[in-house]
Order: sequence, then structure tokens, then C-alpha cells
Amino acid sequence: MDKKKAVKLATASAVAASAFVAANPHASQAATDVATVVSQAKAQMKQAYYTYSHTVTETGKLPNISDVYAAYNKAKQAYANAVAVVNKAGGAKKDAYLADLQATYETYVFKANPKSGEARVATYIDAYNYAVKLDGLRQDLAKAVEAKDLKKAEELYHKISYELRTRTVILDRVYGQTTRELLRSQFKAEAQKLRDSLIYDITVAMKAREAQDAVKAGNLDKAKAALDQVNQYVSKVTDAFKAELQKAAQDANAAYEAALPFKVESVAVVNAKQIEIKLNKAVDTSTASNKNNYKVQKSSDSSATALATLDGSADISISDDGKTVTITTTNGIISQFSVANDAPFKFIVENLKDKYGKTLDSYSTNLVVKDTVAPTLKDVKATAKSTTTRVTLVFSEPVQTNGAIAYVGGQAASVQPGSNVNEVILTTAQALEAGKTYDLTLLNFKDYANNFLQPNPTTKSFTVSSDAVAPTVQDVKVVRDNLIEVTFDKAMDASTFAGYTRVLDLNGNPQGGVITATIKSGTAGKTVRLALGSAVPFNDSGVFSGTLVLGNGIKDVNGNAKSATTHSITLTKDTARPTVAGASYVAAGGQYAGNTYTNGAIVLKFNEDVAKIGSDFRLITAGGEDFTSRLNAGGAAVNNGDNTEVIIPLNSSLSAGTYTLRVGNDVVKDLSTQENRNAAAVTTFTVGASSDSSKPVVNETSVSAVAATNQTSGTTISLTMTDNVGLDLATVQDVNNYLLNGKPLPSGSYVTIAHNGGSSSSAATNITVTLNIPAKSITKDDTYALNINNIKDKAGNIADPKVANVRLKDDVSPELKTATISSNGLLVLGFSESVNQVGASTPSDFQFVINGVEVATTYNANIVQFDNGTGTDAGKYVVTFKAKVDKGADNNEATTADNRLYLDVNGNNAFDSGDILVQTGTTRAVGDATLDVNLLSALKVKVVNNAAVKDQSTLQNPIQVGTTITVK
Repeated sequence: MDKKKAVKLATASAVAASAFVAANPHASQAATDVATVVSQAKAQMKQAYYTYSHTVTETGKLPNISDVYAAYNKAKQAYANAVAVVNKAGGAKKDAYLADLQATYETYVFKANPKSGEARVATYIDAYNYAVKLDGLRQDLAKAVEAKDLKKAEELYHKISYELRTRTVILDRVYGQTTRELLRSQFKAEAQKLRDSLIYDITVAMKAREAQDAVKAGNLDKAKAALDQVNQYVSKVTDAFKAELQKAAQDANAAYEAALPFKVESVAVVNAKQIEIKLNKAVDTSTASNKNNYKVQKSSDSSATALATLDGSADISISDDGKTVTITTTNGIISQFSVANDAPFKFIVENLKDKYGKTLDSYSTNLVVKDTVAPTLKDVKATAKSTTTRVTLVFSEPVQTNGAIAYVGGQAASVQPGSNVNEVILTTAQALEAGKTYDLTLLNFKDYANNFLQPNPTTKSFTVSSDAVAPTVQDVKVVRDNLIEVTFDKAMDASTFAGYTRVLDLNGNPQGGVITATIKSGTAGKTVRLALGSAVPFNDSGVFSGTLVLGNGIKDVNGNAKSATTHSITLTKDTARPTVAGASYVAAGGQYAGNTYTNGAIVLKFNEDVAKIGSDFRLITAGGEDFTSRLNAGGAAVNNGDNTEVIIPLNSSLSAGTYTLRVGNDVVKDLSTQENRNAAAVTTFTVGASSDSSKPVVNETSVSAVAATNQTSGTTISLTMTDNVGLDLATVQDVNNYLLNGKPLPSGSYVTIAHNGGSSSSAATNITVTLNIPAKSITKDDTYALNINNIKDKAGNIADPKVANVRLKDDVSPELKTATISSNGLLVLGFSESVNQVGASTPSDFQFVINGVEVATTYNANIVQFDNGTGTDAGKYVVTFKAKVDKGADNNEATTADNRLYLDVNGNNAFDSGDILVQTGTTRAVGDATLDVNLLSALKVKVVNNAAVKDQSTLQNPIQVGTTITVK
């Protein structure tokens, strides 16, 4: 019992006692037998306990809780009454009576914080109430399961788990083992049983979510750990949530697989004919079937060669789970790849995509064909009801049939490859009888490393197995309203169904016309497709119910006839149009459905089997360009191996990118009796980087420049680039891939592209590239070396680096850069480049601030003289400051202490307020003097607006105005 409930019960007892005293204030103590009252109260308290304990032991059932509450309340009242009587009576036994009453009360009725065996009734009531609450949760969980409400079930599962883990100790405190066990079995055990039955369901639900969250967070290790539990337990979930949890598991696994980097796990030579590539997830079949995505490079080769070139007829098969690609060469690896036995060669896998569109990083490994072991004959099989002419040889590895000789029963037999690479089929001229034994002789059978079967010749006896067992029907499935599939337990002879297959209506009348039987591919001959020759009569609801009759003339491949059987069937009229389910791309040179597509193809997928009746297709690039001319729409055809696909060959290959295929109305019709036609639809598909190994070409001879014509025109350089499939325009437009005299293009340069002769943004096969260099960027008239590097095509091939010379013109203004004092005290002005010679207006192009006095440029001729620099000062201006020395204030030349050295700004040959005093007291001769600039306290020089200074370039760019330099 928790502390809060204990306090409530104690308070209730105290109130009851107070009420008794208040109700009996004048009771005659003398008339009261205290001992009797105490005894009766104790008996009532024990009776409260017996109310539940005796009921359990006598009936094996829990008592009505109302009876327990009633006895509990009587016991509390009796205790309160007795305590009041004892307190009223007093006397020597008062304390003993009170102690006895309290001990009995705390043992049987109530006590705060009771120990084991105490407060039995209160503890039972608490336990019972808790058990009822727990059972309520159990019932709610059962309802959630029945309603298939997984979210609610998971919530209640956790609540019950918490109760079982932390609260059911309440049941363990109940006094009396029988009562405890009954409470446990009736409530706790049932709740635990239901909870435990869902442990796998809830674990899968939680871990599937955990895996999804981990994938989103990029924690694939955590996702994998969660998925390991999902995959371990999903097969054990209950039927109630099986469908939902299987989908959750499937979605979580798919999310994890989609997030995994697509990679090759291993590449191995299986034998001298086959190479096996194992991947970590399912591969896109169109990229896996493309022979250009596998390359071989021998040590003597300068580059790798595609499988499409080495062995265009090689077979590429993909495992059912899509994770294993097997390449079976036509005439063996040694022959097709021109490699020697035991000689290593590089094998490259690239451009494969997983089924989610993620591209594999290029992978290469060294392989070697090291086969010195002779093939072995593993088995000889021949089966017949009576006779056969077919013998199947099973070898340990693929063997060559060219040059191989076989004798069966002493007579020559033809030798042909079997459907399995390790099998060879012998066809005999004689009829081999079931049950008879024949001698077999094999000569010159060898593997693709030219190891001969040992001994050579090899002889062996075999017995033709007798097959006299009739085939039986295992399944009948309606595929559409005019097609039924029947699966047998063995391979069937489709030709024997004619005349022995009928569809009857409920009145026994034949319907559906002549039925045609064909073997369904990929079923080992066991599944037969029965196509009705005409429509059955559907009722107003579009349903036909009838019987499929399979007669006793139907035989298996060994001639065993089945007994006649009938099967109930229901055909529903198909009124739904076929819909486009998607599209995929077969790369140029790729193989699909047994055909090689030189320029590639588009595989258009529908939701059901169709027949092609139109050619209204349009192909649009992501940039909106119409590429319909690249479709060989007239050559589009249904895939014979999968009638849900229409394969559209291409007239020219597609470069990497996303494309939209528009499918017009009435391009296909389904194969139902109604021949429903498709509605117009659009679908997209993605083309990955091509396996093209040809480098793009930068035509350096096409480089030409349009030099700047003034300071606003800018400079352009143009050149052409080509590629057989498509340039990577991002690399073309990356200005970092162009250098002028080994330096990056001037800041602000950009690249534009013009397409030539059918080139487009999605297939840039012939482009003119223009480098746009901003105005005022070329600093010198000169011939510049243009370097072009890192130009790629969409397959990642890099063009050879190219260099071309271009003649460019200086369009940058010269700038006053330095103003320094020479060793002889003159001012030397330096520029960013050579400028024009000093002219008459040159002094007025600069303004001087001397000792803080700004001199108007109109007075410059009075105080400065500009000369062209020579020697190390060539290209600079040398400025001589022209000063004067006067006789001083006393107008006495001999008294030199007041003679003044000054700049005669206004040119009036007299020192006055407009002049700049440099020095008072000088021994220099009176008259004109060259000023040592070092004598000035401050000097600044500034290029004035409209200065006439220009550089010596072709464009004679004017000097940048406004530049100010503080000399000192």
C-alpha cells in the first residue's frame, strides 16, 4: 500500500472513532463490559480478513469486492468504537486493551507502511484494485490486437510491461499463498501472456522505426544493428500485424539499402569462361547488362578495352536478388581477352547503378586465369517414358563443344551446349529405351583453359531413367480475362494441350474459342499459359464463372498423360487502360532482352502485358530541348521475354542527364478481350555517365582573340571544343581551367558557350567557348600564352592540355604608385607602367600640398620643373622644386641670418604672404635655388582630374586620377 493511501485509511479510522465518542457522550460506562467490546471488535477485524481468505480457500474464487469493502468498513468502525469505550472506561487495563486492539487492527485491517502479514484486508483491497486496473489494460490491448491497431497495441504493450516490471509487487504483498496465486494467475499471468505474445511484433515495429531514423541521421551502423533484429524476428510476428510489419520491415530494409554506398564486394574468375561480380545491393539491370561498363587492361595495353569490343556476344546474367553479375564469355576468357593462362590482367567495373539510381565508384582489380585442373564429368542424365534421343552431360565447369566427339551405344551423337553453362546436350540417332543401360564415350572434351577431360577418351555407362508418373496440377491462376496459368509438378509438352483444354460456362457450354498453350519462360517448363481464342460471355457485372477442363491427353515432356481434371475459374472483364509504370535507359552498346543496342535504347514499362500499336513518342531534355529525332520510334517493339515492356531503340546515344519521355494516346493496347488502349502519359528516366573512353578535344588552332578597343570594351578569347558524346559544361565554364601566362584569368572573367551543328546543353558535342575578360584587366600590350586544362566530358575523360598564343592590348590605366626623394633631394614620381614623355601640361596634371599649403595647379610652373627620368628612373617623372633666396627682412645680403629660402608661388620674385617659407637663415646665394625636398616639413602629391598623363600602350590609357601619395 502506498503512503498516500495509508494516510487516507488512518484518517478515516480517526474520524470514525471521533464520531463514536460524539454519538455516545453519556453512555453508562458501568453498563459496558469493556472486555466484551474489545473481544467483539477483535472478532470483527478478523472477520474482515476471513471475508476474502475463506472465500478463496473454500470456493477457489475471489470474493465480491463489495463484500470485502463492507467487512473492512465494519472492522474499522468496531475498532473505533472499542477504542472509545476503553478510553472512556480507563482503569488499569486501559493500555493493555488499547495495545491489543491496535495490534489486531494493524494485523488484520490497516497499518501505515505495513510489514509482511500486516494490514491484510487493506493490502488485499489495494492488490485487487491494482489487478483490476492491470486487467483493464490487458482487455484494451486485446481489443487493439483485434482491431489491428498496431500503434495502440504498442502503447499498451509498454504500459503493461511497465506495470509487470515495477508494480506487480503489490500482488506479492497479499497475505495468504492461495489468494496471492489466484490473483497472479487470474490477472498478472493473463496480462503477461498477452504481452509476451506480442514481443516479436513490438520489437519489429520499434526496430524498424529505429532503423529508419538511423538511416535519416546517417548512422548506417546503428541502422544495420536494428535491421538485424527486424529480419530475425519479422517471421515470428502474429497474424494480426503480419502484413503491416512485413511492409515496415521491407521499407526499413529498402531505406537502408538505398542509403548504402553502392560498391563491389568482390570480382573473381569462376572458371576459364566466367567472371563473377558480387555487389553489396541490387544492381540496375540496364547498366549491368551494358558491356561497355566492364573493361580489361593487360600489362601490354596502354588503355583499357571494353567487354563490348573484346566479346560483344558475351552473356551477362544477373542473379534473382540482383547482387551477382556473371559474365560468360563466348569462347573463354583466355581466347576472348587474349590473355595467357596464369597471366594477371586488370578488370574494371564502372558506371553501374543500383536500383535506386546511385552510381558505383569505378572499381578495378587484378584477375588471373590459373586453371590447370581438368574438367570432370559429374553426371549423365537421360529420362524417358519409353524412349528418348536426348542425353544431358553435367561437367564440373564449362567445356568446349567445338571438336568434341561423343558416342552413345557405339553410335555417334551430336554435341551442343546446354542451357546451363556446365551442361552439354547429346542428341542420338537411335532411340534410347527407358530402363536400359548404354555405354558413353567422350573424346576431346576440354575446358576453356584447354585442359582435356581425363582420361581422354572417357567412357562411362548410364541408364535411361524411366518416367511413367503422370503430371499433376499444382495451381490454377487467372492472369487476365482471357489468360489462365496452370502450374504442374513437372515439365509439360505444350503441344499436347490442343484439343484437350476447354472452358465451360455453368451450363456446360464451351466458351472462349480455341485455346492456345505456351510454356511460361523461367518456369522450367512447369507453368503453361492458356490463352483464350475469344471473349467469354460476361454477365452485367463483368464477371464470368465457369470451369477449366484439362483432359487426359495432356502430357509431360516424357509423354506421360495426366488424368482429366476440372477447375473452377472466375474471369473478370478488364476495362482498365494500361498505364505507364516507368522508363529506363540501355546505354550505347548495351545488351537487353538478348539484343545489343548500338546507340542505346529506352525501355518503357507498363503495368501489364501489352501489344504495340502506335509510335507517338517524344523525348525532351531537362533543359527543354526536343530530342525526339534521336528516337527510332518506328523500330520500337514489345520485349518478347516480358510483354510489359516496349523497347525503343535510339538513333544516337544520350549523354548523362534526366530526360522526359512523353507517351501519346493509343501507343499500346493490353492483351485483354477489351483491348484497352493507353492514355497519354509522361515519365522520366536518368542517364548516367557514359562508358565513353574517348577524350574531348580542345582545338588550340581555333583560338582567336578580340583585343580591347578602348577602356570599356573588354577582351574576348574564343576557341572550339568537341566530344563524341558530350562535354562536361561545368568544367568548360570553370574559369580556373584557363590561365594567361601561367596566372588565373583576371577577376570577373566568365565563360560563355555557343552550340554548333546539333550540339545542345544536354549533349554538348561541338561548342564555341568564349572567355570574357572584363575591361581594364590586361596590363600590357603583349603576346600571352593561354593554357587550357582539365576540360572533361560527361564520362570523366580529360582532354589533353593545350596552349595557344593570343595578342592582347593593355586597357588598364597607369597609376601613380610611388613618390620618393632621390639622393640629391629631388622628387621622383613612379607609375604602374611606363607613361608618356613630359609635356608642357605635365606640371598641371599634379597638385602639391607643401608644408600644409595646397598649391593651385596654375602656379605649379612657378615652383616645379618636370623632367623624364633616366637610367633606373626611366619611365618616371623627376620633379625639381624651384626655390628662391632673398636678402631677408633687413634687405642686406651680407647679414645671412635673416635671408629666406622660399617657394615663390605667385612668381613675383618677392617673398610675400602667398609664398611658402622653407627656411630662414641661409648662406646660399641670393637668387634662384634648387630646393632639397628634405628641407620641407610636409609634402603630398595628387593626380588631378582630367590629367593628360597616359601610358605608352596602343590604347594610350589615361592615368587613374585622384591618387594621392604622402611623401613626408
